Amino acid sequence: MSDLYKLGQSKQANLENVGEEIRLDLQLSEDPYINTGSISGTINDPGGNPVEGVLVKILNNNHDPLYHTLNNENGYYSISAITPGSEYHLVIVKDGYLLNVVTVFSIVAGQTIDIDATITPDPSAQLSTITGHLYDTSDVPLEGVLCTLLKLDGGEEIPVGITSTNEYGQLVFVDVELGNYIGRATKQGYIPAIIEIQVTTPGSIIDLVGNLETSPTESQGTINGTITDDDGIGIEDAVVILYEVSGDPEDPVLYPVRCTRTIGGGAYLFGDVPQGNYVVKANKES
Repeated sequence: MSDLYKLGQSKQANLENVGEEIRLDLQLSEDPYINTGSISGTINDPGGNPVEGVLVKILNNNHDPLYHTLNNENGYYSISAITPGSEYHLVIVKDGYLLNVVTVFSIVAGQTIDIDATITPDPSAQLSTITGHLYDTSDVPLEGVLCTLLKLDGGEEIPVGITSTNEYGQLVFVDVELGNYIGRATKQGYIPAIIEIQVTTPGSIIDLVGNLETSPTESQGTINGTITDDDGIGIEDAVVILYEVSGDPEDPVLYPVRCTRTIGGGAYLFGDVPQGNYVVKANKES
């Protein structure tokens, strides 16, 4: 049985005289929940003990959030004013516990459904997470930095994780046990970075931010190629001059910086070239 109307109350009136007659009218409003349903239940741990503060959420078939509540100290929850429908998903979650998709249910107008659930402690809840953000000295995110996490144990460095940064310079190590660690970050062209990390609180999240400095030696690049004749045949012992290009692109200034000769097949190579714009010119004496 459900109420058709909201509980109403009339205005107050007084009967003061003997035999007096008064009138109390009351207009009832339709119960807004008359065409909806509700669910309720209790959430316990696997041992049957109530778990308080569990988020109880109802999603539709597309996993869009529709309704939610928190249960009380007795594990009890209740959600009302649910629009009649099918394929509702009941989901429960709490920090330190595993997400549980309890059931899929349908509900009609005026229906109340009892749904009890069990929520299981997350065995990884006591493990920690290490996150990081790596940038160059201009605070530009560095992608592709190789990051290694090593646990210090009795004087030994034991690798426990390896990852690389994404395009935003971000990295993550999960399921990290308590202890002392060393983090290493390496990328070609940059000076390797090392940091000591202490994980002392179970279930903690440690966020690290760092900058990698450009290596004065490894940051140098190389320029190579081949010098050929009109028939595509490599020209051996040709003189190749490397020019650095500067100034206006419409009227560039060329400054010679290196010189070499080709070997068999017309190949040449310049190593340890600083960052910049370059062209090569080549010829061979008769």
